[in-house]
This record gives sequence, C-alpha cells and structure tokens, in this order.
Amino acid sequence: MRSLLVSSALVATLLTGCAEAEEAVRGAARDAGCAAARQAMDEAERRVRDAVADLRADPEAARRELRAVRGVLDAAERGLGGEARQQVDRAGKAVDRLLAEARDAAAGTRVDDVAVDEAERQLDGAVGEITNLC
Repeated sequence: MRSLLVSSALVATLLTGCAEAEEAVRGAARDAGCAAARQAMDEAERRVRDAVADLRADPEAARRELRAVRGVLDAAERGLGGEARQQVDRAGKAVDRLLAEARDAAAGTRVDDVAVDEAERQLDGAVGEITNLC
C-alpha cells in the first residue's frame, strides 16, 4: 500500500512538472511569435508609408514596395496563430487594398484618397492591436 502511495505521488509530481514544462515551451513560442509579428508589422507600417508617398508620382515603385510588404506579412502570418495571426491578416488586407490602388494608378486611374486613408487606418489599427497583444 505504501509503495502504491509513493508511486502515485511520484507520477503526480512528474505530470505536474511536464505540464509546467509544456506551458513554458508554449509561452516561449508565443513570445517568439509575438516578437516576429511586431517586427513584421513595424516594417510593414514603415514601408507602406513610403509606398503611399510614391503612389501618385511613381505607382510602379509603390506596387513593388507593397508587394514586398505583402511578402513580409505572408511570411510572418505562417508562423502565427490566434489573435496575432488575425491582426497580421488584417494588415495584409490593408496592403492588398493599397496594391489595388497602385495598380489602378499605374493604369492611369486617379488614386482614391478615401480608399488609401481607410487602408492606412486599417493597417494602423492592426499594428496597434499587435502592440497591445504582445
């Protein structure tokens, strides 16, 4: 009987240790994902500002820059889950809207300032949420 109690206590201790180790690993992965998401979003925000500044004068340069930003966000999104992934996806959708504006501007269509402002607000909101989340 005594050895059964000792064995049970040992198993319970080991399981508790495993759960704590598992949670520590999950926490470290979440922290690494957040750091990568923050870095990608900060880079996206900076590069989008540059692209928007070029939108009217050089829409092809803006398109190239925005495509590169989209690639950065896609790469970041693959390594994320949950709310962080949703915010990176939200930023990607804003970049997609700006890409459409750059494509239209390159084709000679007037830039829709309202659409550009809205996309920038959407991106800013996603960046802010990542900052709060992480």
